[in-house]
Amino acid sequence: MKKILPLLAIVFSFNTLAVEEFPVEHFFKEPLMLAPTLSPDGKYLAALTPYNINRETNSRCKNRPFGQKNSKGEVHFCDVARRNITVIDIADKNKDCQAGNYAACPSTRVTQLRGQNVSGFFWVNNERILFTTGGDQLNGIRGAVDSIGLYAVNRDGSKPTQLIKPEDALTSKLIQTIPLNRLNDDPDHILVMRNDRKRYIMDVYRMNVYNGKFFRQITSPGPVISWATDRDGVLRLAALQDEESLSYETKIIYRDSEDEEFREIDRFEGLQNGWGAIGWDENQEKVYITSNLGRDTYAISLLDPNTGEMEDVFEAEGANVSAMGFTEDGEPITVVYRDIDTKPQRHYVNDKWKNIIEMLKGALQSDYVGIASMSDDETKMVLSVGSDTNPGDYYMYDRAKNSLAYLGSSRPWIDPKTMSPMKPFSFEARDGETIYGFLTVPVNSDGKDLPLILNPHGGPFGVQDVWRFNPETQFFANQGYAVMQVNFRGSGGYGKRYERIGYKRWGLEMQDDLTDAVQWAVSEGIVDPDHVCIYGASYGGYATMAGITLTPELYSCAVNYVGIWDLEMLYRQDGRWDSRLGRWFRDHVVDVEKDEAQIKKTSPRYHIDKIQAPLFIVHGRRDYNVRIEQAETLMDALDEKGIPYESLIKREEGHGFTLYENNVELYTRMQAFFKEHLAK
Repeated sequence: MKKILPLLAIVFSFNTLAVEEFPVEHFFKEPLMLAPTLSPDGKYLAALTPYNINRETNSRCKNRPFGQKNSKGEVHFCDVARRNITVIDIADKNKDCQAGNYAACPSTRVTQLRGQNVSGFFWVNNERILFTTGGDQLNGIRGAVDSIGLYAVNRDGSKPTQLIKPEDALTSKLIQTIPLNRLNDDPDHILVMRNDRKRYIMDVYRMNVYNGKFFRQITSPGPVISWATDRDGVLRLAALQDEESLSYETKIIYRDSEDEEFREIDRFEGLQNGWGAIGWDENQEKVYITSNLGRDTYAISLLDPNTGEMEDVFEAEGANVSAMGFTEDGEPITVVYRDIDTKPQRHYVNDKWKNIIEMLKGALQSDYVGIASMSDDETKMVLSVGSDTNPGDYYMYDRAKNSLAYLGSSRPWIDPKTMSPMKPFSFEARDGETIYGFLTVPVNSDGKDLPLILNPHGGPFGVQDVWRFNPETQFFANQGYAVMQVNFRGSGGYGKRYERIGYKRWGLEMQDDLTDAVQWAVSEGIVDPDHVCIYGASYGGYATMAGITLTPELYSCAVNYVGIWDLEMLYRQDGRWDSRLGRWFRDHVVDVEKDEAQIKKTSPRYHIDKIQAPLFIVHGRRDYNVRIEQAETLMDALDEKGIPYESLIKREEGHGFTLYENNVELYTRMQAFFKEHLAK
């Protein structure tokens, strides 16, 4: 094998602080605040906060110390919490509230979910909030599912309504309802896209946010896969894609106003190629787009749809740029992107916002300040500050008062000084390709001869591990392990060439990249070759199974989390791969009919006899992405061969655990598993 050459040496700076080993709950209990979002008028602030119904209502729980397990070693029912929406009246006349002490402002919990979490929300007017939950998964569904129900509630908790029931989104296909525009001139409705006629064709409806009734606005003039409105809610752009096209040919149509007919303005091959609208200029005559036409990575341009002329705005070498912030009246704020090391960056497009943001960076002593939310009149902004070691702090900036006040933190109990920095690295793989990744080592280690957890990401295509606070990574590092996250070929963020060279290379070069990463870390003296485990979810679970069957000598143990062990079963699972998605599978993963030799070489099912490493299998019975049959048939095969394993199967979980008590059980089990099989 070709020698693996380091392209970027890692220099670790070590904290002399003695860091204690924290309990599982330190990393995985529900955050105190997430997604703080201003109402359009800036008078109210909504956020996701934990709701512990038992501790609040059960006398046995009120004085019980947090974190004590029950007799079975499980999370006690007194500590079970669910993520709900709280609304704070930040315009209240209370003088402490007006002085920026937002803990003194009146607040109302407007949702009362006990069995599942609120997964996301947004204001549709100054009174009403729409939200989705993390538990809308139904048995027998055909296709992949995240959250398919849609709900609404007023800011005072009144008029709670289920706008779309999960079962109403289910026919022979999954019906998606995707918000398009808030419709400032019609507070009772929003514009949404729905595929209720055909799976891949989106029509546009005006949806009543109080009763869930739909009113069709336009019938698709062909196979429209996506629509775009201007700031006034006028449908101006659409992308059409022939589902039978082998090249995913995409046609873009446009009109200047709703009184005109749509006309074609562009056409291109649409597989990881093309452009999409991200906003309009202040006159709503030109559109800002993110495009990779004629280049490898996405960049920002300003398109004149009437002439076809594109003005370059910004591109970043080696990294995709696909996001830009705007005020309510269309003034561009900044381009936001992640650099080659995936750290968040800004490119300023006007001096006004450059001066504001640079001032805030200085005041908060942070290299990057995010704008999480802004009132329509731009006078109030919720700011976010976080890093690889800081889970996230939130601040309120009032431009009218020129005041800055602390709002809260997602995990205030975590001291960033006790967390481990994520260090970017790159190396040359055996075929000369440059591979990128991150290495996180324990705070109080010397960075040498460490036990390693290799943690390949899921997806795999278009997905990328990025520089951020990751409670899982920090938990493992706190336990004394180095953690390696590799953006192997096929990963997103580095351009279409890097992604495309991973197509149909499952178990081949994609797996070699993981093997080469481990060997690079060993050659650098960072990792003890006799203490390496692999743990991944979804595709990462496939990579885990491929690792211990194709390169069994490399790993001391393995955790397969909602992962794949049988590629043929993945392709044939009922309802998942229709004609269009089936073609995608054959072009990107493997053609199970024609590539028999590759299947037998790369599907772990054919190499189970080679397993030497202790294996822990984790799955949810409501997983409709990677079905529970993957875990069940794997366990049956292991039983037949007499190969030992551990397992954790949860009936109420899907493609990854979301409930607090189940995550505590999972990571407690993983803690014991790694202590037995990996710790030195």
